[in-house]
Amino acid sequence: MNFKIVTATILGLVALGQTAPTVYTSNATDADVEFSDDVVAWGNPTFPSIYHTCNDTDIRMIKSAFMDSLEVSAYARDRLLNYGADDLFFNRWFGNGSLTTVLGTLDHLVEASKDGMLLRCDDIDGLCAKNPTTYPGYHRATEDKETVICDLFYQTKKPLSSICFEGNLVDVHPKHYAGVDMLHRYLHVSMMNLNGYIAEFAEDLDEIVEYAHSNTTYAVRNVDSYLYYMADVYSSSVIEGGCLGKL
Repeated sequence: MNFKIVTATILGLVALGQTAPTVYTSNATDADVEFSDDVVAWGNPTFPSIYHTCNDTDIRMIKSAFMDSLEVSAYARDRLLNYGADDLFFNRWFGNGSLTTVLGTLDHLVEASKDGMLLRCDDIDGLCAKNPTTYPGYHRATEDKETVICDLFYQTKKPLSSICFEGNLVDVHPKHYAGVDMLHRYLHVSMMNLNGYIAEFAEDLDEIVEYAHSNTTYAVRNVDSYLYYMADVYSSSVIEGGCLGKL
């Protein structure tokens, strides 16, 4: 039996004389993503709202990133449930850290309520324009639940289907892939990172690996440890040997 995750329907609402945010819900059936027979799809994924400043092309690419985020995280959860903490992949990124913390973080990231979370495309604070070659998006400091998606996201982020074809994960980084980067952007929002419990404590790869060896308390709280874990598991699941690269 193939398990499927269905994407969300776009609901156009009108309020206060202008188009309200477009909302994706998890129970629509306008598109789907097929997984391996052995990987169970998320039962009740949730998504941020998408503001009316995102055009049809933006929405299509954001929607694709949503679906990729569900797929890469489902493979990661499946690995955790089937192999536990005594597993090469888990030990590589989390050492002997808490399995329940990692499982709970993934569950929260995908299925917890995202009410009030908003993705927008209008560069309201001007940071996309100020950083055209380095900012795929940014979390708004003045509006904690809002994330701006910059043009660079659409120009540079790749679909999960291209994993391993543009270099190994060490060279290109998991955030090269739109679905992984979308999960990273969720974790800048306080309701998703549990008010800073999950945070970017270490972003340099050598430091991330060192966390797994000697600071597992923070390894299971570090954003990039999750991103590498998910991408590492996924690449090894869909391509023999994966494409992590040399640590």
